Amino acid sequence: MLERLEIHNYALIEDSVIEFDEHFTVISGETGAGKSIILGALGLLLGAKTDVQSIRSGSESATVAASFYLGGGPGEALEGFLDREALTLDEGVAIIRRTIKRNGRSTSTICGAVATLGDLAAVTAELFDISAQRDHQSLLLPASQLRVLDAYGECEGQKAEYQTWYHEHQHLLSEYSKMERDLAKARAEADYLSFAVDEIASVDPKAGEDEELSRQIKIIASSEQLYEELRFAIDHLHEGGGAISLLRQAQAEVGEAARIDQSLLPLCQRLEGSFIEVQDIYETLRDYLASIAFSAEELDRLQTRLSLLQRLKKKHGPTLDAVIAFYNESRNRLELTEDGEVALAAVAKRIEETERRMIEEGQALRALRVEGARRLSAMVESKLRRLGMQQARFTIDFEEIESSPTGLDGVSYMISANPGMDLLPIKAVASGGELSRIMLAVKTSLAASDAIPTLIFDEVDAGIGGTVALSVAEELSLLSKSHQVVVITHLASIASKADAHLVVHKEVAASMSWSHITSVSGEARIREIARMLSGDEESQESLVHASKLLEGRR
Repeated sequence: MLERLEIHNYALIEDSVIEFDEHFTVISGETGAGKSIILGALGLLLGAKTDVQSIRSGSESATVAASFYLGGGPGEALEGFLDREALTLDEGVAIIRRTIKRNGRSTSTICGAVATLGDLAAVTAELFDISAQRDHQSLLLPASQLRVLDAYGECEGQKAEYQTWYHEHQHLLSEYSKMERDLAKARAEADYLSFAVDEIASVDPKAGEDEELSRQIKIIASSEQLYEELRFAIDHLHEGGGAISLLRQAQAEVGEAARIDQSLLPLCQRLEGSFIEVQDIYETLRDYLASIAFSAEELDRLQTRLSLLQRLKKKHGPTLDAVIAFYNESRNRLELTEDGEVALAAVAKRIEETERRMIEEGQALRALRVEGARRLSAMVESKLRRLGMQQARFTIDFEEIESSPTGLDGVSYMISANPGMDLLPIKAVASGGELSRIMLAVKTSLAASDAIPTLIFDEVDAGIGGTVALSVAEELSLLSKSHQVVVITHLASIASKADAHLVVHKEVAASMSWSHITSVSGEARIREIARMLSGDEESQESLVHASKLLEGRR
């Protein structure tokens, strides 16, 4: 719910902090006092275009900030924004802020993080709705109309069943399209791929084989140098006075010394270990030397094999791994060419089946929607009669559309406000007062299924009075049981039903105008209700009538 609204240097308001009741708040005041400024400020939070003329004279910027308590958790748009920005709500409160500047630019923040205008509009559209400014009434949007109809008609379960088949159908269509492209490409490349596969298969390369061949070629090509180097090393280790003989002699001498000083015994043992290790190195080198054999034929064979691999790498990939990957991919493409028609036909059959099931579920969803629309239309018409629109007709038109994530239907809320008038979409209704009452009738009918928690009404009292005004007040009071309701009104019968009452008044001082918003209760509220009744807040008769109206609320 909307807990608090702060307005700074906007139009006639210099600094104002407005707190709202969680159920029903009414705003009243003389004509021109500045009630519409509050709507304009809220409109900025909904993403309305900036108007630098609305910045208070003498100021370089204007700021509007609102605090919302979200006891039920954030909506989809806000939750997505918070996740993206790695933020969490502080005690369930979201603070939305927008500042407009003289240069025409504006900045917005959501929970302290900078937000785009798109983010701002998406998030606030889930938080509150204004029934006065056409651009901000959610029920003027076809998508919202369908969503609330589904909630009212309890269609969500059937819609989920439809969506299961819809998404499967879309997946198969995508798969079919990809298979078609791959098959066409494979057909065009078939000759080349067949030649490439045969060429690579005839060589049969193995991963890392080129590196191993290079190593072997290097060894064979340098076998004479290798033999000489190792022969010298063996001589140094073993032949007359070599390292092995010297180690053995040193070990024996240290052993004799250890008989005198046993602390030398570990050194003797270490020399024994070194002797064994060097002896093993000598034997290993000796065996390796014996195995070295230069073969011109083997060198030629290895070089020929490496040349084949290098040719494959040049033609089919910079590395041997790339050649092997190309070979496997090419084989798969050739198999697709051979088996692709069968596979494609199988997917086409599955597409037909999922489309049939999707249409069946979509038609079942439509039946639920039509029944829900019938009940909702009857309820809205009944409420419109209570709200003074005796001849109004309300229907929900259906249009068959291409399959979409929401079903096979487009809907449009249609209204005829006066006898002899054609049914038109509600967004085409000309009268602001009529539009507000239509919105009130629709929203009270949808009270249990309208997810927007805060509803703001302006002009709902335009052109009405007497028993109709009382009916409007009762409907607003009823709506406030399930939603937070804020109403700007001139009618005492409506204002007296509210749980909280705010008064806007204007004053002029030092050639400057200011609008102030004050919360009234007790005697001050009685005087405001009396003013709304007769224009004279001091009239004893009006004061008595005002007191009775407020007592009736209790």
